[in-house]
Amino acid sequence: MVKILIVEDDPVDIDLLRYELRKNEFEYEHTLVQSKAEYEAALTNFKPDIILSDYNLPSFDAQKAFWIKQRLHLDIPFIIVSGAIGEENAVELIKNGVTDYVPKDKLFTIVPKINRALQESRDRREKLEIKRRMVKERARYQQMLGKATVQGQEKERAEIGKELHDNINQILSVIRMYVSMQLEGEDDGSPALLQQSLCLIDSCISEIRKISQVLIPPCFKEDGLIAALDTLIERIRIVKPFTINFKYQELGEKEIEENQQLTLYRIVQEQLNNIIKHAGATNVDIELNETDERIYLQITDDGHGFDPHTKSAGVGINNMLSRVRLHDGDLRIISGHGDGCTLKVSLPKVHQTV
Repeated sequence: MVKILIVEDDPVDIDLLRYELRKNEFEYEHTLVQSKAEYEAALTNFKPDIILSDYNLPSFDAQKAFWIKQRLHLDIPFIIVSGAIGEENAVELIKNGVTDYVPKDKLFTIVPKINRALQESRDRREKLEIKRRMVKERARYQQMLGKATVQGQEKERAEIGKELHDNINQILSVIRMYVSMQLEGEDDGSPALLQQSLCLIDSCISEIRKISQVLIPPCFKEDGLIAALDTLIERIRIVKPFTINFKYQELGEKEIEENQQLTLYRIVQEQLNNIIKHAGATNVDIELNETDERIYLQITDDGHGFDPHTKSAGVGINNMLSRVRLHDGDLRIISGHGDGCTLKVSLPKVHQTV
C-alpha cells in the first residue's frame, strides 16, 4: 500500500485526483494537508512514500514544501500537480530536484508518473543499501587484512627468534666457551681451538646471511622478478627436498608495478615453505605468465594434499590471500587427500609509474 501525502486546498481538485487514482485501481492510503504546520507533522508522523503538491496555496506553496523535505534529507519523490506554473517554470523546478510535474488538465498521466517515481526511489535505496554493505564489507576486510598482516609478522618473528635461539645462539655460546678457555689458559691447543672458533664464526655469518636473504626483498628494478625467483628456487634445489620445474613467459617486468612483483615473489616463497613443511612432495611445478590485462601464477605439487573445505586456513595461506586481495586479485586452492595441491593466483596488471 502506497502512502501519499497530498498538499492541496481545492476540494474539486482533490476529488479529481482521488478519482484518477481509483480509476487506475491504484492501491494507496493518503493524508491531506493545507498548511506548513500540517505538512511538517505529516512528514514525521505519516511518513509518506510520495508527495503530490499543488503549486500555490493561500499560506503555503510547493517550493517551500519541497525545500522543507530536502532540508530533512528525506528521499521521497515530490510531484507538483498544478495548472498555474507553465512548462518553462516546471522544467526549472525539475532541474532543481523536483521529481516531476503533472498539469491538472492531464491528470491521466499521474499514475504512470507516480509508478515511475516510486521505482526510481526504490532503485536509489537499493543502490544506497548496496553501497552501505560494500562499505561494511570493506571495513570487515580491512580488519581481516590487518589481522592477517599481524599474524604474518608474528610468524616471521617467531621463525627468526627460533633460528637465532636454536642455531646462531648455540654456535655463539660454543665460540664464547672456546675463547674463555684460551683466555683462562685452560687449553694447550690454542691454534686448533682458534681454528674451530673461526669455523663457527663463518657458520654464524652464513646463517645470518640466510635469514637476511629471506627478509630483505629482491631489487626487482635491477634483476627482475624472473631472476629473483630463479635465485630463490636454486637455493631450495641445493637442499634437494623435491624437483622444481619453473616455466615462465618473458614478462614485461619493467612495466609491472614493483609491489606486484614482490607479492608474486612472496607467494612463491611462502608456498614453497608450505610444501617443504607439510606436503611431502617429490615434484613441484611453477608457472608464471601474463596477458595484456592480468598476471597468472600457478604452483602445483604432488604431495599429500588436503581438503581445503574442512581444513582451516593457516597463517601462511591467510598471508598470501591478504597480499592478493590488496591488489584486487584472486587466489584459489585446489586440493584433496592424496591429490597434491594447486595454488592459482591472478592479479590485474598495474603498470609502473614513470
